[in-house]
Amino acid sequence: MLLLAAAVAWPLAHAGTALVVERDVGPPDAIIMLASHEWERLPAAAALARRHRGAIVMLTFPVVVTVYNCHMCGERAERLVEEGVERKRIRYLPRTTSTYGEALAARRHARLERFSRLVIVTSPYHTRRALATFAKVFEGSGVTVGVTSASPAQGRPDRWWFAPYDRHYVGYEWAASLKYLWDYSVPVFPE
Repeated sequence: MLLLAAAVAWPLAHAGTALVVERDVGPPDAIIMLASHEWERLPAAAALARRHRGAIVMLTFPVVVTVYNCHMCGERAERLVEEGVERKRIRYLPRTTSTYGEALAARRHARLERFSRLVIVTSPYHTRRALATFAKVFEGSGVTVGVTSASPAQGRPDRWWFAPYDRHYVGYEWAASLKYLWDYSVPVFPE
């Protein structure tokens, strides 16, 4: 019975930290800040863009904008400029409904800009699924994909079960990961 309890408890205890990944690709040619959660993603994207002044910065937007998915959509470019990113480096990608759509839009844009190293900036719990999705979409393109986690405005992956925000986001990401495996054959835990 104790072994069964441990077999169930261990994966649950690590469900939050298992979602958070980082992949360094060296100096990026392109940075993509995914839609939503601007309060944590925008400062991280701006900091990365300031360190890599040759990189373009791509912004994605949801098809339907709400206060829950993009409460500062119209202000993103201006905020990046205020944070020290030159306006000429900012690109707007077509509106999309999902992380998969963002990856497709970025791949189409890669054909125009011809970049070879792309870094995704997203929220900590979203990093694993975002990286797996972009890696799948960019497969065979010659573009190396990395991901960096924005500093969480809230959330503690190692104690995800304590706060409603974490419980919701962790549950959502695991459900979304299964959906992406089913819909797009995106393995969140590749071999």
